[in-house]
Amino acid sequence: MESLTVASLFDGIGGFLLAFSRAGARTVATVEINQAAAAVSARHFPDAAQFDDVTKVTGHDLRAAGFVPERGILTAGWPCQDFSVAGRRAGLGGARSGLWWEVVRLLAELRPAWFVGENVPGLLSSVCDPECPGGCMRTHGGAMGAVLGSLAELGYGFAYRVLDAQHFGVPQQRKRVVIVGHSGAAFGAAAQVLLEPESGAGDSAPRGQAGEGADSDAPSRLATTRGDDIAPTLTTTYGKSNFRGDGIDALILEDSSEHTHTHNESS
Repeated sequence: MESLTVASLFDGIGGFLLAFSRAGARTVATVEINQAAAAVSARHFPDAAQFDDVTKVTGHDLRAAGFVPERGILTAGWPCQDFSVAGRRAGLGGARSGLWWEVVRLLAELRPAWFVGENVPGLLSSVCDPECPGGCMRTHGGAMGAVLGSLAELGYGFAYRVLDAQHFGVPQQRKRVVIVGHSGAAFGAAAQVLLEPESGAGDSAPRGQAGEGADSDAPSRLATTRGDDIAPTLTTTYGKSNFRGDGIDALILEDSSEHTHTHNESS
């Protein structure tokens, strides 16, 4: 069986690639504008083609590097500064976090089987653009709604989950939103990647200590657009572009070891 091929946008030092290589996937291309970070990734993946500007790289470039869309994974930990609660929160209208639209462009050009994205939890509460008319969060779910909507428009089924590094062997709290998309709007395929159904009775790691593996009972409960009781800490949808967070869709805004907060206008 031929291995999966991986192209990493906003690659950094190759964290996504390290994980995928350990799972048997083959890294074929990286895109990273920071030369110091790119040098680290190149040392670990010397056979991968390197590109520096995501606005200039094309689907043709990635195919020429060996990316095979039918068994391809496109990853993107795109810039978070315009989503961060510590910043001005320009959302997808910002020059940095707005590079999401380059991800969408490459997804449209390549149509890979899989997409994996990562960003800060501020993505869940950010507006899509400062110039967006009033009611941005209510009408289409803000930045997160725009991100998920763009995946749906390309025909991807998707799921997202808020994960915390402390439950994966790292002795610190570091939450990130992880999005998985699968072409063909296959609801179950994307959701299964983020879940460990057999581990539903796990306990959260104490504060200040690292847990081992994914703690599925950790810091939240299920939120889903279909009302299906699939797994903790998950929001999923099926080819739906109007992710609004208004009581029809459920949006996880914040997790804690004791409570989960969801946005639901009907409650």
